[in-house]
Amino acid sequence: MTKVSVIVPVYNPGSDIDDLLESLLGQTLPAGELELIFVDDGSTDGTPARLDELAAHHEHVRVQHIPNSGWPGKPRNLGIDMATGDYVFLADNDDWLERDALERLHATAVQDRADIVLGKVVGHGKRVPLRIFEANRHAIAFDADLLLGLLTPAKLFRRRMLDERGLRFPEGRRRLEDHVFVVGAYFAAERISILADRPVYHWMRREDQDNASYSRFDAHGYFDNVREVLDLVEANTTPGPLRDELLMHWYRGKMLGRVGGRDFLWRDEDFRRELFDAIRPLALERFGERFDEGLPFNLRLRAKLLRCGDFHALGRMSRYERRLEPVVRIREMLLGGTHMVLRLESWMGTDDAKLRFLRRDDRTFWVPPTDNLAQAIPEKDREVTGELRRADADVFLHNVEDGSEYLLPARTRVRLNVRESGLVRPLLQTSVPIAPTAAAAGGPLPPGRWEVHIAVTVAGFRTIVPVPRRGEPLVVTTYAPGKIALGDSAPPPPRAAVRAYRRLPWPAVAGLKRARAVAGRSG
Repeated sequence: MTKVSVIVPVYNPGSDIDDLLESLLGQTLPAGELELIFVDDGSTDGTPARLDELAAHHEHVRVQHIPNSGWPGKPRNLGIDMATGDYVFLADNDDWLERDALERLHATAVQDRADIVLGKVVGHGKRVPLRIFEANRHAIAFDADLLLGLLTPAKLFRRRMLDERGLRFPEGRRRLEDHVFVVGAYFAAERISILADRPVYHWMRREDQDNASYSRFDAHGYFDNVREVLDLVEANTTPGPLRDELLMHWYRGKMLGRVGGRDFLWRDEDFRRELFDAIRPLALERFGERFDEGLPFNLRLRAKLLRCGDFHALGRMSRYERRLEPVVRIREMLLGGTHMVLRLESWMGTDDAKLRFLRRDDRTFWVPPTDNLAQAIPEKDREVTGELRRADADVFLHNVEDGSEYLLPARTRVRLNVRESGLVRPLLQTSVPIAPTAAAAGGPLPPGRWEVHIAVTVAGFRTIVPVPRRGEPLVVTTYAPGKIALGDSAPPPPRAAVRAYRRLPWPAVAGLKRARAVAGRSG
């Protein structure tokens, strides 16, 4: 019986397909329970002959050749039609999987009776949202805030659900075909599970790879595709908070995210103008001003400038945002033989680019950095009263060797320092445990070198930097089960273990106790 069918659209990958082939042929799921379907989309390199030879030597490998369609939708659809497995997994021809990926995904699907299972994605040159893989989750419903963070199709889907609901990819040369398919599957699924404690899928960015987030593309065609995704959301929801929450995902990321922010000025001016001219009509058409009320302050400013058509002010805001950096200091570091606790202090803005707020009576306002921006943004639109206390910091571990990342259970308290002049500085005080028995989404942290990174967010302005120690990124090394050290030094002598343990926040303590209980039973 075939448990999983892996579907791979293939087009001129050259040697970039090597890692994928090795990882698929080496899966721990037995070949008799697995089929590998490669749909060659008219490749002109040596890949077609290579795949045919692979199929001749492996009974569970199937190859289909088609004329070039120009996009992955058609070959993926053909692969789904060919599949015989209970579940299908969609992979790209230049990514790769961990050896036990399919076995773990399938076991979770069966255990949870899940229609979709997401496995932890590691981005290589690509940013993967941290919160979606904060913890393992079993048999949950469609959680829009969480699951919309990753709409790539590299997931396990129940094939019967796809067939019964007629879920297929849009075909032809078009953007966001992944969004249409995955969002449709999310709506159709009764139960969705997430495996977060160990990597499953490695998402690669090649040097010559086209990426709609950074390279030039047909802006008007792209946002016509965004409009189709919005139509899909509205067709599956009724007016209300859920629909608004879903629609806001594309408003924030695909629209406002492309007319400002740190990367806006990296584009050519004519392309920035093309984006602006394509996004503004869609914003005016589909997103009334009530949507702006749910945005963080920096995006509210961006939305107002977009609505009033001030292209140049958006550029000035981008120039300002790209210079904003946080200041991060280690206030205390409690190191034991098995865990450590970091106490960090941070604020946003340096002497080169200050993030300033001014309090007058009981109201607080953002202070524009230039007279031009002050003239473009009326004072009523600069108010941040109540928003500064929602400043936050995410702390995560970044593996120096393989790029995997794990969000840590940090707790942040915000103190507002108010000077006599009325200037306000939000000071973030963050406490974060690093317990190697539970730091990997509740599971044990694999041995390796891990940089500690922090994402500081104040009034929506967000920047990620390594936590500095003596002028270099702070590195912790896990060198044995449950053992942790600073930097690349030899294992430290045991010290302060009891003190550090007692200061751990309760969720980390509970995680430690569960991990130790499991270890005791298995031993």
